[in-house]
Amino acid sequence: MYRILKPIIRLALLFYTKKVSVLFEKNSTFSKPKIIACNHPNSFFDAIIIAIFYPKPIYFLARGDAFKKPVVAKFLRRIHLIPIYRISEGISNLAKNTDTFNECISLLKNGETILIFSEGLCVQEWKLRSLKKGTARLALMAINEGVENLKIQPTNINYDSFTKVPKQIIVHFNEEFEATSINHTKEAEFYVLFNSILKAGMEKDLIAKENLAVLNINNSENNRLKKIVVSIPAFIGWFTQKWFYNSIKKLVIKKTKNSVFYDSILFGLLLLTYPLFVLLFSIVIGLFFGIQIGIISFILLPIFAYCYKIYKTI
Repeated sequence: MYRILKPIIRLALLFYTKKVSVLFEKNSTFSKPKIIACNHPNSFFDAIIIAIFYPKPIYFLARGDAFKKPVVAKFLRRIHLIPIYRISEGISNLAKNTDTFNECISLLKNGETILIFSEGLCVQEWKLRSLKKGTARLALMAINEGVENLKIQPTNINYDSFTKVPKQIIVHFNEEFEATSINHTKEAEFYVLFNSILKAGMEKDLIAKENLAVLNINNSENNRLKKIVVSIPAFIGWFTQKWFYNSIKKLVIKKTKNSVFYDSILFGLLLLTYPLFVLLFSIVIGLFFGIQIGIISFILLPIFAYCYKIYKTI
């Protein structure tokens, strides 16, 4: 399931984002056990971006309340999500975290990569919040369980907007450090020093709100010509499909009012419904104007939508 969804979502991001820039520190490794420690400004859209642009499959720690329904839990497991429980989800559930950490240790022993949002909570802001102990705790457990060559990669993800579509995104996978390089004989001291090193790494190249302009530098020398070229198909895209986008957007705004889930749910809902919209629209066109015109419509509608996105970003 993970491998099937990855190319589909990457294609969808071409329509939803202006540009996604992913920058890896030159000595980044991909064959050793690793914990990616990232900031968390935009709900599960953060995990989507990291997973799609990281060159190997990764596993994610996700809030436990998402796993309440067995069918949903089974699907989440298929796409590499592992439940982690907080006090707010019930003290009785905290005992389940032992199984979660044991599963993570097993994955690390097999050389896998795990993504953790080290701030613990998602807050839509352009700064790093205080780090929780979860990342350090997992690292220390891995060391004590004999996981060798464990790498920690501080990472940050930066958005020019949490509501605008299309949006500009930059991800920095910063310099890794070895968990075993930190003295781990005293647990409390290990946590403090680990988080100090991790924080410094996560803050490297993190873009503050007052510096968001760097996300919108357009280096194209042919913008005017490009805008002229795409203007007609962009207009067709706007005329035939903007109403559909506005309908989905209005629904999501209503359902996610005053929450951090707007961007994630909007993207997810469009991912699910847009192909159906294109198919149904093309069938209707085919019924009125013939099957050949319907097939052409099925091919051209996404192209027109993409041209409209290009027109908006120039």
